[in-house]
Amino acid sequence: MTTTSAPAKIDPIREKFFGPLEIAETTSDVLFGLSFVLSIVVWLVDEKMYPSLNAVLQITFLVAAVVSFVLGHVIRVYLMPRALDNRLRDFVSAAFGVPLSHVQTVSYYNNDQVEPLRKLAAQVFENSLFSKENASQMARTNRVTTSVYVLLFIVAVLNRSSTLAFTAILAQAVFSEQIISRCIRMEWMRMRFEKTYADLYRLFQSDPEPKIFNAMALESFSGYEAAKALGGITLSSKNFDRINPALSKEWELVRATLKI
Repeated sequence: MTTTSAPAKIDPIREKFFGPLEIAETTSDVLFGLSFVLSIVVWLVDEKMYPSLNAVLQITFLVAAVVSFVLGHVIRVYLMPRALDNRLRDFVSAAFGVPLSHVQTVSYYNNDQVEPLRKLAAQVFENSLFSKENASQMARTNRVTTSVYVLLFIVAVLNRSSTLAFTAILAQAVFSEQIISRCIRMEWMRMRFEKTYADLYRLFQSDPEPKIFNAMALESFSGYEAAKALGGITLSSKNFDRINPALSKEWELVRATLKI
C-alpha cells in the first residue's frame, strides 16, 4: 500500500504465513475439482465391465476425499489462524508503536496519525479500501463458477433422462463448502469490507470528539477483523499486486481529502 515516492513496502508476514496458506487453499480447490471429476468418472465406468479400472478410480477418489478433508482442517485450525494472528499482531504493533513480534512489515500502513486509536482507525480504513476491491474482484469470479455448477444441477434436475445418482453427485458438489457456501461467504465479506470503509470515511469526515471517535474506531476494527475470521477466505495476493498501484494513489487522495 505504497506510492512511488514512499519507501518500498516490505511484508515478510505475507511470504512467511500467507504464502503457505494460499498454497494449501489452492491445493484444496484442486482436490475438490479432482474429487468432483472422479465421482462422475466412477459413476460412468461400469464396475462389471471394468472392475480393475473402477476399483482404481474408487481408491483414487477415496484418497482425494480423505486428503481434502485433512487439508481443510489444517487450513481452518492451523494455517489460517496463524496467518491472521501474525497479521493482527503486526497491525497492533504499527498502531501503538510497540513491537509485539520480530516479524514486522515496513511501510505497509500509510497515514500521519500519531494518537494510537486514530492511527488504528486509519490503518483499518486503508486496509478496508484494498480489501473491498480485492473481495469484489474475487466475488465476480466466484459468481461465474457458482453459476456454472448451479446451472448444471438445474439442468440435471429438469432433465428426465438424468439418473438420481448423477443428480446426487452434482448436488453434493453444488451444496458443498466450495461452491454455494463459499459464494455466500465471499459476498458477505465483500459487503462487510464495504461497510467498514464507508463507516470510517464518515468517521474521519465528521471527526467527533475523541471518546466517540475511539469507540467507533474500535467498533469498525472489530467488525473488520471478524469479517476476515468468520468469512474464512484468504484474499488473493495476485489481485492485491495488480490493484496495489491504482489503489495506493486512491488512498493518497483520500488521505489528502480527509487530512489523515
